Amino acid sequence: MTSKLEALLSHSARHMRASEIRELLKLLNTTDMISFAGGLPNPDAFPIGPLKKAVNHVLDEHAREALQYSVTEGHTQLRNAIAAGMGKEYNLSQSAANILITTGSQQALNLLAQVFLDPDDVVLTENPTYLGALLTFRACRARVETVPMDHEGMCIDLAEKKLGELRQQNRLPKFIYTIPNFQNPTGISMSIRRREKLYALLAEYDLLLVEDDPYGMLRFEGERPLLIKNFDQEERVLYLGSFSKILAPGFRVGWIAGRQEILNRLSLAKQAQDLCTNAFGQYCVYEAIHHKMLFPHIAKIVRLYKTKRDLMLQALDRHFPAGVTWNRPAGGMFLWVMLPGNLNALSLLSRAIEQKVAYVPGEPFFPSGGGHNTLRLNFSFAADDQIDVGIARLGRVFKEALAQRAAEDGGDGMEIF
Repeated sequence: MTSKLEALLSHSARHMRASEIRELLKLLNTTDMISFAGGLPNPDAFPIGPLKKAVNHVLDEHAREALQYSVTEGHTQLRNAIAAGMGKEYNLSQSAANILITTGSQQALNLLAQVFLDPDDVVLTENPTYLGALLTFRACRARVETVPMDHEGMCIDLAEKKLGELRQQNRLPKFIYTIPNFQNPTGISMSIRRREKLYALLAEYDLLLVEDDPYGMLRFEGERPLLIKNFDQEERVLYLGSFSKILAPGFRVGWIAGRQEILNRLSLAKQAQDLCTNAFGQYCVYEAIHHKMLFPHIAKIVRLYKTKRDLMLQALDRHFPAGVTWNRPAGGMFLWVMLPGNLNALSLLSRAIEQKVAYVPGEPFFPSGGGHNTLRLNFSFAADDQIDVGIARLGRVFKEALAQRAAEDGGDGMEIF
């Protein structure tokens, strides 16, 4: 039977590939490893004390409902609370009918792919972009077309050019996917000017947009820009939110806000996937909102992560060699490092792991190729006293690699995106 397994698999299953990042994380489960690799919230950011009270309240007052199956669309009070929160925090008028609760943002992406994508359909993304989204789109055998980024996010003039080319080929994308706030992997935020122009392209080309925003509340400095959905007068934007980064990922509670007609389709697809998001987690998240735990807790996370970002930036200044550059994200969990173009971040990873420090090479985030000399550093997870030690180790790895390459060919060309 084992020998026939490949023939029994679906076409999609035969083309599934493991996430390079997930496979990497399996190697890091050692006590002396300093990891800047995963996109993990810091456990010190979990509001354990307040959540104990919320959990006990749920068990004391709502156990019969919270331990039962829920409706597919999600806990009604939670949907109402999210709709009200989006109105208050984002100036986006919503109702519960515009909210679908999902098992994290990853399920939201999966539902969107299932509902909209057939084999060979096109999705347009930033280059680089979130690896989990790429895995989902490719599992549906979609074709991922890309637009380069710079320090203001997706280059909208190049997006317009790409859309013109795709229209001539009769291959316009089913939707555009973007992470406009503190993007994974780069930490870059899209400028307000480009957000407005991107929405104008949606109207011009009659397209949908998936606005993925797991990090937007984690802002350390500057004013919060309008969401792209704030420009959405024609219900073209599907907004993805998540409690994983602002409360706790273990609840696996996220949401989609968008046109009710689309959410009805997504709900049907969700019924076939998991019937409903876990009810107990939904009740606990609702209690955190209802008892006004959430926003004081977000303020605590922001203070914690800002300190860690600053510590990492200071360590980079001290320990990284000339020719290596990086950005300064105004929030989120990641910063982006560019090595000289004659170095390969994936090839250097094994040397870093030997030195008991880990990062994520940038290349897998580039669906259209490139990025061999880039890497993502997560600053949220490591302990404060580990950050300088880990960056010093990485600095030694890169200095040695540069010295070795200089001895071999003397080249030090740069490639950013």
